[in-house]
Amino acid sequence: MALKVLLVLPIREGTNYQIAPDLGILYLGTALRGQGYDVTLLDCPKEDLSFSDFRDFVRDGEFDVIGFRCYSRDHNYVRYHSEIVKGVNPNILTLTGGPQPSALPEFVLGNMPHMDFAWSAEAEEGLPQLLTLFREYRTGIPENLLAEIPGLVWRNAAEEGIVCNDPGFGFDLDRFGVPAWDLVDPSSYPGFIWDEYYPLITTRGCPFPCTYCNAPSLSGKKLRHRSPEHVVEELRLLKSRYGISRFSILDDEFTLNKKYVYAMCEALVDAGLDLRWDCPNGVRIDSLFPELLQAMEEAGCEALAVGIESGTSRIQKLIDKRVTVDKIREKAAMIADCSGIKLTGYFMIGFLDETEAEIHQTIKFACSLPLKRANFNIVIPIPGTRIFHDLLDQDLLKLDGINWDTLTSDQIAFERRHVSGKRLLQLQRLAYMKFYGRPKIAKYLLGASFKHREVILASLRKLKMLSWRKETYTFEPMYLREKVSRGPEA
Repeated sequence: MALKVLLVLPIREGTNYQIAPDLGILYLGTALRGQGYDVTLLDCPKEDLSFSDFRDFVRDGEFDVIGFRCYSRDHNYVRYHSEIVKGVNPNILTLTGGPQPSALPEFVLGNMPHMDFAWSAEAEEGLPQLLTLFREYRTGIPENLLAEIPGLVWRNAAEEGIVCNDPGFGFDLDRFGVPAWDLVDPSSYPGFIWDEYYPLITTRGCPFPCTYCNAPSLSGKKLRHRSPEHVVEELRLLKSRYGISRFSILDDEFTLNKKYVYAMCEALVDAGLDLRWDCPNGVRIDSLFPELLQAMEEAGCEALAVGIESGTSRIQKLIDKRVTVDKIREKAAMIADCSGIKLTGYFMIGFLDETEAEIHQTIKFACSLPLKRANFNIVIPIPGTRIFHDLLDQDLLKLDGINWDTLTSDQIAFERRHVSGKRLLQLQRLAYMKFYGRPKIAKYLLGASFKHREVILASLRKLKMLSWRKETYTFEPMYLREKVSRGPEA
């Protein structure tokens, strides 16, 4: 009988997250099904589940293996999820992967006593290997076999320590197949910017050393590509099965390899699927050129997001962005002049040594560019980034003292040298008011709202968050409320 595997997107609270299909989980679904496993996906935020609901789901499902995706903000919630699982049935194998265990593998496994294994980086190759061994040996897998699984984080019984195997980055992305879209009902998810949201990845990897980003540690520094034919195959499936009219490319560096972008655009045109698309994850603005933009627009590209981060030269150098303010201004003007692609700018405020004057300069810079939208995110000390390690080295953060619940872009996770947390939240609110309070932007958004209702809904959610949020959330998190009231094994 096939092992029953449950893949879980953990419970979240607050307002600062997007409910959307998770490609990492869906790729794992494909990898596991390819080995004959019975796979179920549970999206707790989408289903608005409580921990009591989750406990009932686990009891009813009689699963053999349960794996959790874990971002840093999810750490405490995933830990309690795993405690519930072991309370229901201690023989269920528990696993966690994602950005948090990839960046802090020893800490995560050491801090989650009810988690059997963790995963560093990609798991499409290693996870099926582990489950094959689990099916044969159950919990008595020989350690010499565990040591051969790429990316696995495990407890060494003999040495009473935690072992982190070298991560494996498979270079043939086509071999991973297409995501197991039938594990979810994509049409039931809310739109992100438009009325429908179908994420897609064409490349993995990022070679740049930006101090605030953990992408190289998650997917490697070497850029890897799916073949254009393989991408088109997935799009054909999505259109025939779900009737999609648009999709979003979530690559970290889609436009870095121009030869690949031209091939991808040619394949989209030749396929004749008549799909609109955008790149909402943020591409490097210095990788864009008129001919490339025109090819993308002809292939259906309607919108791009670009990572700008700061409007000051000092901060750009400090974060090792490797692009100048003048180059950003030049490229933004070029995009507006040579194409009809709508441009969104991503900005960050609240770097450790950033002054209030520099934040005002960034706001002014954002308003001077030909952008249709802008996001102003408060800097998060994401594990695996240089910013995170610098804060630890300077004793401005202590690993055992971090409240992982605060690692969101609408809260203050660490103290800055020149700007207080309260003032930083005020400056973030000011940035949005100045950018979106201009008549031409308000007019554009009003027009877009008539065509895409999610535009106005997303704007209202952002306005509500900015108006009512505090420096830290004041509610008691659900993993504490339910633990006190019922206990993990209730």
